[in-house]
This record gives sequence, structure tokens and C-alpha cells, in this order.
Amino acid sequence: MMDHFKSLFRKNAEPPQPSEFIQTVNMLLNEYKDLYQGECPYVLNEGLSESQVEEFEAAAGTTLPQDYRDFLIHIGDGAAKKRQFPLSLSHAKDCMEYCLQEKTELDYMSRPFSADSCNKAFHEDYEDWDSDMDDDAADEHYNRLYSKALQGTITLHHDGCGYYIVMIVSGELAGQLYYIDTCHGQGIHKVSDSFSEYYLKWLGRQILERRAELERNDPFDCVITKVKLGGNVRDLTVKKAHPPFEFQFEYFCPGDFALEGGHTDLTRVHDRLVVSLYMGNRTFSPLEYKKMEGGAGPHMNLVGDRSEHIVIGQVPRLFQYDTGELAFPLYVDELEQEILIRGLDIPDLAAGDRLQIKGRLCGEVYRIRR
Repeated sequence: MMDHFKSLFRKNAEPPQPSEFIQTVNMLLNEYKDLYQGECPYVLNEGLSESQVEEFEAAAGTTLPQDYRDFLIHIGDGAAKKRQFPLSLSHAKDCMEYCLQEKTELDYMSRPFSADSCNKAFHEDYEDWDSDMDDDAADEHYNRLYSKALQGTITLHHDGCGYYIVMIVSGELAGQLYYIDTCHGQGIHKVSDSFSEYYLKWLGRQILERRAELERNDPFDCVITKVKLGGNVRDLTVKKAHPPFEFQFEYFCPGDFALEGGHTDLTRVHDRLVVSLYMGNRTFSPLEYKKMEGGAGPHMNLVGDRSEHIVIGQVPRLFQYDTGELAFPLYVDELEQEILIRGLDIPDLAAGDRLQIKGRLCGEVYRIRR
């Protein structure tokens, strides 16, 4: 009898097992981090304690959905970096106040959410305007409208430009996630039935895109031999050591504006780069292609002076990971590298096809050393 009592005590003393959702998240997070070999850009804050979550719920006057509570406690209090999913609890309140342009108390979460009230505030098809109102009355009216529209929600993500993903925490829709456009008249639309459903889908997408990125890009080392500036774009002439080959590509760097004849410290002659190459089929710069037989002639010719090339190469394989983007690799013998071809729809494309493609050659720069 005593042994039986001790065994019951040991069982009761064991901490509860994490939910299936938490176990799956831990497995996927490890998989995601492994794809970056120790340099994963997705970092989570430390998890909260049970008492911290309960303190937040008491202040907000509501109970958080169980899957979200588990995430906060066992995984982390949101992402540590901006624009990553989900926001921490404190940042969620900041986002709400930024949207409302006023300070608010946590108990706004306890008031029931109404999809109709939210659309009245943010959807262009809903009219709620009295033409007799003066400016002050109109401002007060819309402030009340906006406050009511967002009550009963907690902000999980801010995309910028007035786009939010919120989770309903009070009312009939509690637990569901909605996308809200607060600035451009699109109103709201449902994105998921639960936090766990959305997060697993979101994390799975990050893993897919990372696998696709590793599969699609073929980075290599080179040295800059010439720089031609052109605002936020520049044409870099570089030399690849193995095999020794010099060529030009366009580099887009929105954070560094420098006109021709000007100066930049970002890309200078003799800088060493790690780069991968791509050609994109865009309306303002379309690609032209034709299928070829044999391999006579040069495989890479510059035409003009702004990184437009004619390249000849072979499709070594089709991609395994499909992100919905039209893309395939083209192996160019002179480079001994693959170029990623984007947005070009070639009927019956198959591994082994030999193509000539004319268009702008661009580079994705990962690292600059000097």
C-alpha cells in the first residue's frame, strides 16, 4: 500500500507534459534553426511564467486562448525582432495605441469584439458619416468608432502601413485570428480559427521558403573591379577566382543612394563579395528566351552597358520546394555557377533543356568584406 501511495505521489509531482502543439512547435523551430547553421534570424524572447500570464489576464479582464498561453509560457513571449510573428504582449499594446493614436488601458481587451463594428470603422463600403458634423465632432466620432472597432483583440503582428493581424480574446469569435486593414478601406477578413493553426502554418512557410532559398541560390566569392553608380542601383564588374572570369551584374541597394560621378562606401573596388545571381522576368525588363541545340559559341555576353546579357546554359534540375514562384536554375559553363531564372513561364520545361536567355543579370549580395 505504501509503495502504491509513493508511486502516485511521484506521478503527481511530475510536471505536466507540453501539449501536442508545443511539442510540434519545438520540433519545427529546431528544424528551422538547423537550416541557418547557427545564424537563424528568427529569435524569440524568453518565455513568461504562469503567474506573469495570470497577472496580464487579470489586468486585461480576459482569459487568453489556451494555445496562446502555452506558447507564451513554453516557447517565448513573442519575437525579439521587429516585423516578426508574433509580437510580445507589451509590444501588442504599443501597436494598439499606435493605431488608435492614444493611450489605452488593457481592459479594452475585455470588451466583446464585433466584426460589424470593425468594418464600420475600416471598410470603405461602410458609411458612418454625418455631413453636419464639424471637424472636432467628426474627430471625436471616429475616435470612438476606432476604439470600439478594436476592442476585444490582442495584436499579434503589425505589417506596417496600417495592416495588423489580431487575435480575438473577447466575444463570440474569441480565439480566431483576423487581418485588419486600418488605412486602405479593405476592412477585416478571417485568417485562422486559432493561434496554433496559424502559427504552425506560418512556421511551416518559413521553413519552406528557407529550403527553397538554399536550393535556388548558388553563392560564390568574387572581387569588385569596377563600380558604375546609378542611384539605388549600381552595375558591379567583378572577377571570380575559380574559374577566373570577369563579368558585370546589377546590384539593387535601396539604403544607399549615389549617382554616377558620386561616392559610396558600400561597394568599392577591391571589396570582396559573396553573391548569387538571378535574372527576373519583369514588365519593365522582360526576359527573352529560346531553346537551343548544342553548345557552340560563348555562354555569356554583355549587351549594352547596364548589365543586360545573353546567357546560354542548361537546366540541371527542376526545384523540389515549390513556393508558388515560377523559377528554375540555369547552369552557365563559363561561370561554373547557376543563375536563378525568375518569373519565366516556359512550356514543357524539363531538366536537361538548353536555353538562351536575354535580360538583365542581377546579384543578391550576402556579404561585403574589405
